[in-house]
Amino acid sequence: MKIAMILPHFYPYVGGGEKMFYDLAKGMAEAGHEVHVVTRNVGEDYLGDRIVDGIHIKYCPWKEMFGHPFPKRNDIEKEIRWCDVVHTSIFTTAPVVSILAKKYRKPSLLTVYEVRGPKWFWSDVWYKAVIYWCVEQFACRQRFDCYHAISDATKKDYLHYIDYIGKKRDVRRVYIANEMGRASEQGPEENAKKTDFSLKEYFKTGNKKVFLYYGRPGRTKGTYVYLDAIRRLRDEGADLTDTAFCFILGKEPIGPRREMKAFVKKEGLQSLVRIRPSVSREELEEAIRQADVVVVPSLTEGFGFSALEACQMGKPLIYSDGGSLPEVAFGQCSSFKNRDSADLAEKIRSVIEEKEDAFMQVPEKVFTYENMFEGITKIYREIIKKKDRERK
Repeated sequence: MKIAMILPHFYPYVGGGEKMFYDLAKGMAEAGHEVHVVTRNVGEDYLGDRIVDGIHIKYCPWKEMFGHPFPKRNDIEKEIRWCDVVHTSIFTTAPVVSILAKKYRKPSLLTVYEVRGPKWFWSDVWYKAVIYWCVEQFACRQRFDCYHAISDATKKDYLHYIDYIGKKRDVRRVYIANEMGRASEQGPEENAKKTDFSLKEYFKTGNKKVFLYYGRPGRTKGTYVYLDAIRRLRDEGADLTDTAFCFILGKEPIGPRREMKAFVKKEGLQSLVRIRPSVSREELEEAIRQADVVVVPSLTEGFGFSALEACQMGKPLIYSDGGSLPEVAFGQCSSFKNRDSADLAEKIRSVIEEKEDAFMQVPEKVFTYENMFEGITKIYREIIKKKDRERK
């Protein structure tokens, strides 16, 4: 197959969706398929044509707004004419890909990470929420041969939207996967420690119990709910002497990161909350392994990479019941009501006080690359056959 992937962002841009498409593209190339990716450039180092892991990538200087690039038709049209099947993702690449796929009668697939709808108003100022909501609604209305939802929660939200506008769509759920924590299945060589990173040294925590959050500081990630829960615990007189709340935060989005640091300073939480920059993938894996508890307080999640990584590494997890998180969580788990900082505070207190019912044991769940490749390949082949029949 000749596969064209038209994506807002791609390797080495960091994000769950970008990781999924990189793994998918690499796997398809290794399976003998030709894979061409057209995407926005990542700095000056990734601009123009490159070949990475057998993937032909064209990095384009697209302009962006609110972190979302707007693709140019001229950068994309040649690849869609060339391919057997075209694959894109929500948001800004969806309209132009839909138009060109229809023009050249190419089978097309849209990956839907999540559909927030009114949830945009949970975390953004009203005028930004209105803009995001409109862009999402416009992207969801674009016509594709098939729609790939990355979780049952996402599929449910998308179908709810489709029911609302009275349209029929072919929506398939294919789970994505992540390798972190799966090394234990591969033997002693692959399990060898790859870095000397020390979480306690990085945060200067001494022997304190470490509650770890890592990832983007975006508002939908629920960090402000988490910080408010920490403030509540402090104000209610919880014994936090031997507890450290550690955040490994990306640089972007800049606004929410600044807001977090301002809240910590305003509320006098500096002795409890420690914020440090992102680390390498290998160091992050060690950080998770060395943490006592991982906290994922997200308001919305299309899949929940952080939760899955923690669970695959056997770490106790505290997570919100929002989005797809209940779908991916397993092992020692504690769930709190989405956006409820008081409930989160109680869950954290139970862990600190080592109560017997602090965690529940959830049966293991398995998300494999094999299933992801098989599911997407099946969709590709089916929509190609469907388009061939239509041409006849």
